[in-house]
Amino acid sequence: MKRSTAIGLALTLLSGCEGRRIEFGPTAPSSAKPMDRLAPGELSPGTAEVWGFVAPREMRLDQQFPAEAFFVGAVAAESVANYVRERVEADRVEIGAARTVFPTVRIKAGKPDRTYRFEVLKEGAGSRLVIKDITPPPLEPGLSDEERWKKAGLTPTGKPIDPKKVE
Repeated sequence: MKRSTAIGLALTLLSGCEGRRIEFGPTAPSSAKPMDRLAPGELSPGTAEVWGFVAPREMRLDQQFPAEAFFVGAVAAESVANYVRERVEADRVEIGAARTVFPTVRIKAGKPDRTYRFEVLKEGAGSRLVIKDITPPPLEPGLSDEERWKKAGLTPTGKPIDPKKVE
């Protein structure tokens, strides 16, 4: 009798699971993207790098100066902005019809003491990425606050020392 009860219980459990898939162990959430594939419009990292920022493979370094770099490519500006968003730390983002601006960011893989401005611009069928190093210059050692104001041509209250020189 015990054996028939066990078989009956097993059949009852199995019939209750009919049509359902039973999975054991940890599973990935359904919204997670596959590890080996890019989502539609997602860009992959390339080899061109400036200040710790690796540009998308679909873009090329057009020009680089000591404090500014330009990348161009035949890729949607929205995709470039999403690519940048994942690789920088930004307090805010300004989104417009023709451009997306990251006014003050830190590049995650870059130097932590440097500050940059990123602009993603629509350009024809593609886009342009402009990166500017906007890190303020270090303060001169040994100067008092009053001397710094004077060097800037201002009084300690922020008013011009000589109003005729300010236009």
